[in-house]
Amino acid sequence: MKIHQFCGGVLIALLLLCLATVTGAQQPSQRDLPTISPPGHAALYPEVMCAGCIVPIWDHGYLLHVEIDRDPAVVTMYDKNGKKVIEARMEPSDAAKVSIGSAGATRTGGIVAIGGGIMTDGSSQRFIVKSDAMGRIVQSVRTADFYPHQVCEATDGTVWVLGYESNDHVAPEADKNVLRRYSFEKGLLSSFVSLDSVSKSYDASLHVSAPRKSFLSCGKGRVSVLFWSAAQYIKVDTSTEKLTRWSVALPFGVGRRANGFAVTEDGRSFVGLGDFSAQDKMWTSGLYELNINAGTSVATLIPVAGTITKRDPDEIAPDATFLDLWGADGDQLVVQRQGDGWGLSWARVSACVTTAH
Repeated sequence: MKIHQFCGGVLIALLLLCLATVTGAQQPSQRDLPTISPPGHAALYPEVMCAGCIVPIWDHGYLLHVEIDRDPAVVTMYDKNGKKVIEARMEPSDAAKVSIGSAGATRTGGIVAIGGGIMTDGSSQRFIVKSDAMGRIVQSVRTADFYPHQVCEATDGTVWVLGYESNDHVAPEADKNVLRRYSFEKGLLSSFVSLDSVSKSYDASLHVSAPRKSFLSCGKGRVSVLFWSAAQYIKVDTSTEKLTRWSVALPFGVGRRANGFAVTEDGRSFVGLGDFSAQDKMWTSGLYELNINAGTSVATLIPVAGTITKRDPDEIAPDATFLDLWGADGDQLVVQRQGDGWGLSWARVSACVTTAH
């Protein structure tokens, strides 16, 4: 009897030891956490970052502003020093009246934009349009019944678009994939990620179209999509078109609202979070790295030390407090901190010793 009790005690002790080991691997100590450096560069964008302004888009080293009042076809692009480099009317050659919804930067310093409008033949069309580095329109392609919402250009020159099919509720045969790859010469090349796999709710399209619910990024040899509200992270290898998907595990206390997403040149993925807690009446914000362990289907969030803050929303945050994540520029992150004003700053994040990609 005593032998059985002893063996049972040993077994329980071993199980507790294993659990502690797993927990420790998932929750790195403070000294193991990645840290963010002081700003190495900063720039002001007062023309497009102001109270009441439409939030600009950071992509491939440029800040892009989509006009909605003066001329909804106009996109302006600024470099990393705050200088305006392009102001272009992003419309196909056969367009009569269009409105641009979003835009990105091309690898050659031009603009790629998505939108819709009325053509000279009277038809209503949705499209992708591309300019050169001088702002001259060089190519366009129509997307038929696909409503585009985010766009980026891959290193091979193909264009990736996140959106949804407008007639999928009346056409059972409609392509319900929300991530699509286009060529200006050949049109639609391939599509990925069915809307049903993101969400089966009646308003599933909001996971794709609503602001800050989803994010799209084109990097070196890969395209990344974060469906934040659906807690899913997806990467597609652009050479093989192999898709890998992870569920995002949200630890207790992490803000539920995403304010930005970025993938650095070396493939590290980050998300900026912030949310108001009705329980303690405080606003919590911070920067997190998406930790993807090989062979698992779950991505965890690793906090970046020094960026996690909790404050009274009616009070001004201390200088240098992390506020928002805008994107990546090479291996640096482009962020906004308290004290940056109508500008952005560049910083590096050290590697977490427990992080594997």
